[in-house]
Amino acid sequence: MAYDFVIGVDVGKYFHHACVLDPQGRQVLSKRINQHESSLRKLFGQFIADNASVLVIVDQPNNIGRLTVAVAQDMGADVRYLPGLAMRQLSRIHVGNSKTDVRDAYVIAHAGLNLPDALRSVDRVEEVFTQPKVLNGIDEDLARAYTRQINQMRSALVGTNPAFEHVLRGQMIHRKWILHLLAKYGGPTKIRRIGKTRLAAFARSHKARNPEPVIDAMLAAIHAQTVSIAGAEYAELGVAMSAKDALAKLEHRKEIEAQVLKLIQDIPQTEILLSMPGIGPRSAAQILMTAGDMSDFPDAAHLASYAGLSPRTNQSGTSIMSNSPNRAGNKKLKNALWQSSFASIRFHERSRQFYERKRKEGKRHNAAVVALARRRLNVLFAMMRSGELYRDISTVREAAAA
Repeated sequence: MAYDFVIGVDVGKYFHHACVLDPQGRQVLSKRINQHESSLRKLFGQFIADNASVLVIVDQPNNIGRLTVAVAQDMGADVRYLPGLAMRQLSRIHVGNSKTDVRDAYVIAHAGLNLPDALRSVDRVEEVFTQPKVLNGIDEDLARAYTRQINQMRSALVGTNPAFEHVLRGQMIHRKWILHLLAKYGGPTKIRRIGKTRLAAFARSHKARNPEPVIDAMLAAIHAQTVSIAGAEYAELGVAMSAKDALAKLEHRKEIEAQVLKLIQDIPQTEILLSMPGIGPRSAAQILMTAGDMSDFPDAAHLASYAGLSPRTNQSGTSIMSNSPNRAGNKKLKNALWQSSFASIRFHERSRQFYERKRKEGKRHNAAVVALARRRLNVLFAMMRSGELYRDISTVREAAAA
């Protein structure tokens, strides 16, 4: 669709910068505006007149960009958003290396005028989808804060007893009883005084399974270090504070999950998702929070790319082509699709057959599950578009024969 004006808005916390282009790409306006409804209405009102068609593009449709989207939609403009990755890639083709609000607003407007396929829709404002997405944003903030607390604990423990921190490597430090232990005692200095029996009782009071090997490794690491590190007790005080904060973040995330699980009961697409083998309420909630009803995506390939399920291909001329795992994409959506696909292998015959075929082709376990997730995503996308529940091919054939 051709628009009379394209308005690119680089949104900010207190101020935005808007760039307006006409159909020929000429800059009509470049202006900083306040993050106020009146300022936004004044800007859009200059161009939404006499039945003029206007496209407004933002770089952030949520949080700080939500007011801009709401005002533009209320005034009758079409609204799209330019994803961050596309924004960064498009910036490279424009003259100059500077990063300014003026330049960013122009890049956004230019993309809307010349590269419409790079844009995503934000036309849907149904509350039933907005609420889970708002909660998803809160959950992502909590997840980042939790990761910061874990990293702070690791850094402090490495400085006081590296061997002790090594025992808690990988996922070990994320176990609930470990976090409770660090929240109460901080680290090696106080844990040394407790003894194995009391440590085991403490772990089991927090529902730990077979904690003895970990406790033995922790005590061995503590007793192996004979020198004292200056300031260790104060560093471990910080560990205890960080552990308490991390536990609080986990509780908050549980509250968010409970709210989302309650909300999705009112979303019609939930029944469609739950009909797919392997998808339970939690996976369905993750998919709805991150992809909505999938109408933002023109086809399953675009959704797969967004989820990070498309392989990364490296090829130049006649050089050897290689396909490597895609590390990009929405990690929450990718995890939901991966976990549900993995679950389907255990009790869904067609999924198990596809997985085993990929293993026989030489793919490792994770790669085979990713391939299955990608195949299932095609089916899931078609189901969401048609509004139909999942049916196996054998069931469809039986129904057709009848």
